[in-house]
Amino acid sequence: MNIILVYKEDYPWDVRVEKLALALIEQGHSVTIVSRNLEQRPIRETDNNLKLLRLPRLRLLPLFLRKLLNLPLWFNPLWIFRIFQAVHQDNVDLIIVRDLPLVRSALILKRILGTKVVLDMAEVYPEMYASSAKFSDKSVVQRLVKSPEVAERYESSVLPKLDHTLVMIEESRDRLLKKDIPEQQISIVSNTPPVDKFSGSVHQHSGTSLHLVYVGFLTELRGLDLLIHAVAQYVKRGNTADSIRVDIVGKGASKPKLERLVTELGVAKSVTIHGWLSHERVNELMAAANVGSLTYRVCGHWNHTIPNKIFDYMLAGLPVLTTEVIPIRRIVKQRHCGLVCKDQDTADIAEKLEQLRDPNLRQLLGRNGHNAVIETYNWENDKARLAQAISLLDSGSG
Repeated sequence: MNIILVYKEDYPWDVRVEKLALALIEQGHSVTIVSRNLEQRPIRETDNNLKLLRLPRLRLLPLFLRKLLNLPLWFNPLWIFRIFQAVHQDNVDLIIVRDLPLVRSALILKRILGTKVVLDMAEVYPEMYASSAKFSDKSVVQRLVKSPEVAERYESSVLPKLDHTLVMIEESRDRLLKKDIPEQQISIVSNTPPVDKFSGSVHQHSGTSLHLVYVGFLTELRGLDLLIHAVAQYVKRGNTADSIRVDIVGKGASKPKLERLVTELGVAKSVTIHGWLSHERVNELMAAANVGSLTYRVCGHWNHTIPNKIFDYMLAGLPVLTTEVIPIRRIVKQRHCGLVCKDQDTADIAEKLEQLRDPNLRQLLGRNGHNAVIETYNWENDKARLAQAISLLDSGSG
């Protein structure tokens, strides 16, 4: 099939978009990524059989106008034209749209040209917007633009018109089933790693010192302030500051707040906020760590998706320290690969940190997690489910 993959951000780079595109090419399909172009890259590029078609370069316009014209709104004529251009030029059979905002743009072309449309629901937008409004300080304009009620109505209007929907986790699938979307039109294709991502190395645990790592965006929803408070309590319990180290890697709106919190609580010896690092440096920190942290705030958003970090931690042999987020808790409990803390309870997080001082416990949890990824939670298995879904669409039974 000739497939275009619509991605509302600049490309490169996104882990999931790249994995989907390369998997589809490996399965014999022709793939073009249609993406935003705020960074003013070339409109057309080809990289290892993967074709890129970006929105127009608008160098002569001021930045605020470029941002406005690149907004992923379904009625944005630049997006509709560029998607239409890709469909028309390559005689495209299938449009896969990453996330909700641009789905209706693709559905316009489905109505005109008969092209099949698949939604890759990496994020559940109504839940994400509701959770963000609950835990983050948003301006009036942001609350209007990212209204959970509007997103819910928009989603409900487009879901029945899709040929198929890819979801990240069972909880997201079950949500769609409750909306009367037929089960045969839903496939779970999660954001798992290839089994050889870390070259087969598995952490071997020893000693009672803790070294935690977190890699991802720094936002209120991710509960990194809870982890920092828990570290301060861990030290107050009589553990030395140099017996625990936390590396927080990423960028986001919460970074200044987290840096201030580290100073205010006096835990600079234990906690480092790195900002964004290269993949090589992240892999070094992963190799040095002995616990993977996911102290997210429990909310509707996290309860309907899954972070790829959990599987990276598990594959590396790191026990997962998590809160009661439903999908993460389910995996951790079923596979006995980490410890679950009470939601937003920093004292309980500190207590679980003390339990993880035991290297035998870390070794057991880490080994269980590694085995679970090798057996189940790996990209080879998800790639097979993707191939099955696309095959059904190609045969006309999607």
